[in-house]
Amino acid sequence: MKKAVAALLAGESADWHQRGLIGAALAQQLGQRYDRPEQAWSHLTSWLGFIGIFLLAQAALSLVGLFSQSAGLTGVLMGAAAVGFWHAGIRLATDPAQRHAVTGSALVTVGLATAYGAMLLLSSALSHEFDFGLNRVFIVLLITGALSLATAYRHGLRWPLLLALLCFFHGLGAWHQYAGHGAYVADIQDPPTMAWIAGAAAVFGLWHQQAEEGQLARYVGFGRLYVIFGLIYLNCSLWFISLSRGYYDSDIGQLGWVLIFSAACIAQIVAGARLKDSKLVGFGIVFLGIDLYTRFFEQFWDRLSLGLFLTLAGLIGMAAGWLFEKRAMRAAA
Repeated sequence: MKKAVAALLAGESADWHQRGLIGAALAQQLGQRYDRPEQAWSHLTSWLGFIGIFLLAQAALSLVGLFSQSAGLTGVLMGAAAVGFWHAGIRLATDPAQRHAVTGSALVTVGLATAYGAMLLLSSALSHEFDFGLNRVFIVLLITGALSLATAYRHGLRWPLLLALLCFFHGLGAWHQYAGHGAYVADIQDPPTMAWIAGAAAVFGLWHQQAEEGQLARYVGFGRLYVIFGLIYLNCSLWFISLSRGYYDSDIGQLGWVLIFSAACIAQIVAGARLKDSKLVGFGIVFLGIDLYTRFFEQFWDRLSLGLFLTLAGLIGMAAGWLFEKRAMRAAA
């Protein structure tokens, strides 16, 4: 087989996997057949070159902005770079031969992320003060999300949809930051509202997955992203509310939110089993475990010594694992 044909088939299999048309096992099998070692080194070299060019371009823009001391000039330069990255990425991602589909999707996503930075700098320059207020950041995030969503559906690309969902959920009041010393801080501005929004996103994702078998066949893999992001923010919102130091509704109280969180986790497991959707089952089991551990921590952390607390937690975990494994072996038999 000619190298050009093998490279084309390897690129096609990688693109199918990236779009969600084939699973990881089949993609690996095809890759072993067509993606030769020299081809793998070629992909690595291409990615290293792309990362190097991107970092050099960003460094040059930063130096220009630093020397000019102008947020507006830096924003204009970043906007031009964003358009260039986006245009080049679209050309590669929509190439009929699909030789650089993954690289094209990455370039498009980088261009959209750069556009976010450009809009933030320009908005700061227009207000005559270098200030990144939360309201301004959230508005720019929503605009970037809208641009990413339009790009994703216009050209059938999943990476921009991933960026769009991140921007939308952060723009609607979810944020995180590095607090130093290996610690991270996460918060949701209005957890009950976010829970409703995230739940609606997950339900829309389930519908989208079914529609991808027919009228939305071009957007295979999009529904999976909606479901994953919806379940992450839904469960995190309910978990944050259920914490003893969290948000309480005067009519529900902490116990009510704990029951709602537990019921939501169980409902995800049951729905996943009925629909044969491993995402629902997985998220339900993980967050039900987090819920049980949180309740154990709240009730016994201050009442037991550290050694006894950890010993009991370990024994309970081992007992639960043994029971689940025994149940699985019995079902398999």
